[in-house]
Amino acid sequence: MIACLLATALGACLTAAEPRLSKDGTAESSAIELWVDASSASDGDGTAQRPFKSLDAALRRAKASAAHIYLAAGLYRGPFIFGPSAQLEGSGAAVLFAEGSEVVITARGPLRLSNVIVQGGSVGIENAADVSLNGVAFSGQHSLAVHATSGSLRAERTTFSASVSEAGAVKVEPNARALFSRSTFQGPYHRAVELNAPGRVEISDCFFDGPVTGVHQVGGSAAIHRTKFSGGRGPAIYSAQGTLELVDVDVYGHEYALQGGANAAIRALRFSSVRAERAAIAMTRATAQLEEITVVDSGSFGAVQLIASTVGLRRFRLAHPDAYGVFARQSRVSVDDGAITDVGDNGGSAGDGIHARGTQGYIQSVSVLRSAGAGLIAAEESSLELRDFAVDGCHWGGVIAESLARVTGSSWTIRRCEAPAIAVPDVAQVDVDVLRSEGNAQGAVWAECDRGGKLRVSRPQGSANDSNLRSCVEWRQ
Repeated sequence: MIACLLATALGACLTAAEPRLSKDGTAESSAIELWVDASSASDGDGTAQRPFKSLDAALRRAKASAAHIYLAAGLYRGPFIFGPSAQLEGSGAAVLFAEGSEVVITARGPLRLSNVIVQGGSVGIENAADVSLNGVAFSGQHSLAVHATSGSLRAERTTFSASVSEAGAVKVEPNARALFSRSTFQGPYHRAVELNAPGRVEISDCFFDGPVTGVHQVGGSAAIHRTKFSGGRGPAIYSAQGTLELVDVDVYGHEYALQGGANAAIRALRFSSVRAERAAIAMTRATAQLEEITVVDSGSFGAVQLIASTVGLRRFRLAHPDAYGVFARQSRVSVDDGAITDVGDNGGSAGDGIHARGTQGYIQSVSVLRSAGAGLIAAEESSLELRDFAVDGCHWGGVIAESLARVTGSSWTIRRCEAPAIAVPDVAQVDVDVLRSEGNAQGAVWAECDRGGKLRVSRPQGSANDSNLRSCVEWRQ
């Protein structure tokens, strides 16, 4: 009696009328065991020696009892409704299927599926309780493979295969959460995993190959670890109005590797993108901390595009981006310890390592190597502080300030540009302490005094000198 009272306090005292699954999703020992084999000559009594011929017969036998059902290879036509607690364990190619607008499996209580195939129907599984999947394969659904309306979904070693582009793999509603591990999402899903606030999704060691969008999150929270995305036409990962954590995530292709929308809060560690069609990382009215970022061959919107966002970018390498390494408009940025190399200009109007408009920020220990445009442009009242900043090889100026921008800092090294190391073409200000200018075709500095440009250089080094003696240029040795 005392033991039962203690167990009740811990939520563990059950009566025979309250069967449930254990923490790992398996049926407890009180569950009845039933066998089903579609190839049986005649319907049996559900024992291993005389299995039922149909799964429906086993479900009728279980009624409200917890059940552990062993399913032999074969075709089993649904729809199926599972009661308060069930475990279905397949052997070989055990296929549960439905046609048309039917839901193949409806889970009204805790359900565990292992080693079965769920095929066809509008929805593969619709659950309002805890569902665990292990070694399950989904294919042929017209709408969703799994619709998690409430409770939890756990999927391990599960394969989701799309046959039509309008379908989704998993939709997680506000009252649900989902965990995916060692699973694969393949084919042209419109959205492989869709999350709505305030739900929770965790994805680890998974592979997305072909979905237009891999993960689409609006609100709620999501974590994606050690996962790869490839072959999609939209954003691999989209997040808005929620929190997102990325660790060891790689994206090949896609329109955007990572897209952050309004009120997204994103943290990424060791994130890579190769050949994004537009931008590798794009943020609009979002907040992000990005660390150990690698981008190779990004498209026409540059490697990192920031609009009205607050972003920290640290320890990064942006190789061969088109148009821009980093583009920021109306944003606040902190950029530290990184390299931008071989910025292209396929569109004919850009090619800048860093391009800031209406942006405030701090940039430290960053180098720009070979840019088709400028090393850095600050415009539209941007205010930037640059420390330990280097540009080697650019078509336009190493640092350009225009349209009321202000750029300050120290320890700049600008080499081999086809224009001045520093240019101030109109009303703007540059103030740098320790400038090393070497091999720049038009010298160290150039400013349009008549248009309001102001430039001050303290402690020039290398071939930097006071050859520009215009009134708006001040040299301090």
